[in-house]
Amino acid sequence: MTGRVEDRREEWEGPVPVPTGATVPFWAGTLEGELRYQECECGHRQLYPRAVCTACGAEDPPFEASEGVGTIYTYTVCHVPGEPGFGDRVPYVVGAIDLAEGPRLLTLLDADPDDLEIGTAVGVTFWQVSEKAAIPVFVPE
Repeated sequence: MTGRVEDRREEWEGPVPVPTGATVPFWAGTLEGELRYQECECGHRQLYPRAVCTACGAEDPPFEASEGVGTIYTYTVCHVPGEPGFGDRVPYVVGAIDLAEGPRLLTLLDADPDDLEIGTAVGVTFWQVSEKAAIPVFVPE
């Protein structure tokens, strides 16, 4: 599944990712509407991107495309901004998403908190916040 990429560069005031090292393929995928995770030859799957496999220590585990779907493992409603750029967004929702492929990702949820429950099915969309990165944001399906 490929997620929609929305251009949010004009209004985004939150933190902006800076792709470096092992994260470059991940952020390149976000600009194409693709959520990528790493899958090592040992079978371990991980996200966020790292230079080594956290299971066996192999260097530069390759990236695979995620289906971009998962379920809410847990979430919280933030009433106090964690970053200055989030001041106008409160309350906002941050959730841990169990991807269909296995890794768990901490991300923004673009939804009314009253519409969310643990176990809710969600899909990825992307907010482009710079020329080099779009942040994955999940929405209920």
